Amino acid sequence: MSDISDSVRQQIRRLLSQGYRVGLEYADARRFRTGSWQSASVAQGSEGTVLGSIASILDEHQGEYVQLLGIDTTARSRVLELMIQRPDGAVTQVSNAKINGGKTAAVASNGHGTGAGSDVAQSVRQLLSQGYRIGTEFADVRRYRATSWTSGPSYQGTRDGEAVAMLSELVAAHEHDYVRMIGIDPQARRRVMEVIIHKPGEPATLSTSGGSHSSSFSSAYGGSSTSSSVGGNVKTSLSAEVVASVRRLLESSYQISTEHADIRRFRSSSWHTCKPVSATRLQEAVSQLESCLMDHEGEYVRLIGIDRQARRRVHEEIIQRPQK
Repeated sequence: MSDISDSVRQQIRRLLSQGYRVGLEYADARRFRTGSWQSASVAQGSEGTVLGSIASILDEHQGEYVQLLGIDTTARSRVLELMIQRPDGAVTQVSNAKINGGKTAAVASNGHGTGAGSDVAQSVRQLLSQGYRIGTEFADVRRYRATSWTSGPSYQGTRDGEAVAMLSELVAAHEHDYVRMIGIDPQARRRVMEVIIHKPGEPATLSTSGGSHSSSFSSAYGGSSTSSSVGGNVKTSLSAEVVASVRRLLESSYQISTEHADIRRFRSSSWHTCKPVSATRLQEAVSQLESCLMDHEGEYVRLIGIDRQARRRVHEEIIQRPQK
């Protein structure tokens, strides 16, 4: 019988304890590429019954993709989609975090905003470490019941601090909505995880390590100002993290651009493209970015890195936020 990892067992236990139904879907490599999943019948009942049924299904579908589903039967919507087996037989290790009084990153039913944020941060870290992208969706109560989600901002970088900052900002902007985080496999163009991280009525805060999360970078025009040294003798009001990102993009010969959005457009993920940064030297590129930030003071501004050969984005990073 297939061995179910402790982390997957924890997710199943959490789903059952909160009244959600557990399901499974499977797909061979061909069907996986087209997103054509087939449902498997999981025996419902006690935790042991569910685990035994899942183990049998994993045995039956060795060499295939299998994903775990958490289903809200009242709202008729999925609260979790999580890949738990791949063709090589590997079973996902979801999280090494302890179970914390029934609070769960899978459905974010924490009530206080403390503890679940830490699980969200761990999920983000694990997704990014596996090369996945972070997407978001939100829905008001009416649209949630109809399973009609609106796409939010996405993160395509590699730093978990930036991704959590983006999630925190979105949750704060949608405190009366449901917000869910999406894990995306860019190669297969397929979702590997859907996690509700905020529900209406909860504090609009994601916490990490038991405290409120604050962005790992700041802009002189959207928060407190800190000076960074560029090239050892040039000062800039951009944070050291942003300067480092610009340096890496230039060294990799990527094109640098920016986008901006006011609060309303940010909520709907409707960004406006700014004039591309034409400089190839760090000092000049930083100067052009500072000018862009001043032109769009009071708005969100994000830094974009573009691979011109592949015609795709390789970096997205919010470098300015409106003051609150």
